[in-house]
Amino acid sequence: MSIRLTDEIRGSHFTSPLDPGELKYYTENFALAVLRYCFDCYDDLTVCDAPDLQSADNSVGIEVTEVAISMNRAIVGDCLHYWETGDVKYKNKAEQRGATAGEMYYVLPSVDSEDELAALETIFRKKLGKLSSYKKRGFRRLGLIMIMDGLPLKNTAMSWADVVREIQSSSRERYDVVYFAYSAALSYYDCETGDVGYIQIEKPDLEALKKYARLAVEKGREQNVKMP
Repeated sequence: MSIRLTDEIRGSHFTSPLDPGELKYYTENFALAVLRYCFDCYDDLTVCDAPDLQSADNSVGIEVTEVAISMNRAIVGDCLHYWETGDVKYKNKAEQRGATAGEMYYVLPSVDSEDELAALETIFRKKLGKLSSYKKRGFRRLGLIMIMDGLPLKNTAMSWADVVREIQSSSRERYDVVYFAYSAALSYYDCETGDVGYIQIEKPDLEALKKYARLAVEKGREQNVKMP
C-alpha cells in the first residue's frame, strides 16, 4: 500500500453531492487511490487527460472508465438532471426506464450477468481503439481500470478476464494490464502472463478511498483545477 488513509480522511463528511461535471474527475481520483492502495508501483501517477493516469516520465499510462449498463447510465443521467433542475420530466423518464426515483435517491432495475458482461465488452472495445495513439506518444506500458459501482454478479466476477482475453486475442493492440474494481475488491488481469488476481478491499478502507477521491475534487475546486 502506497497511500495513507489518515484519520482525517476517514473522518471527513460531505453534505452535498458532487456536480455532474465533477464526477469524471472524482472517478479518476478514486481509481488512482485504489491502485495506490493495492500496489506500491504507482506512486508517481497523476491525474491527467488521455490517458487519465500518467507517470511523471510518461512511460506508463492508465485509462479510467466506468462499467455501467447503458439503460442504467441513462437513468442516472435523468436523476442527476432531476436533482439539479427540479424538473419532474427527468424523474418521469427515469421511472419509464424501470427505475424508482425520488429526492436524492434512485433504485435501478435488476440486471443479469449477461447484461454486465455485455456492458464491459462494449466499453473495453471502445477503449482498445485508443491504444495506438498513446503508443505513438511514447507510452511504453498501458493499462485500463474499469470501475463498477457496487458488486458484480458472481459470473461476471469470474468471467470478466475471459472477455478481455478473447477480445485482445484478435486485436492488433492490447493492454499490458487490465483492472476491474468494484466494492470489496480489485481484480486484475496481467495480459503478458495471463495471470488473474484478486485483492480484497475492506469496507472501511473502501469508504476511506472514496473520501480520498472526494477530497481531491474539493481541493481541485478550491484551486480552480480544470476538471474533464
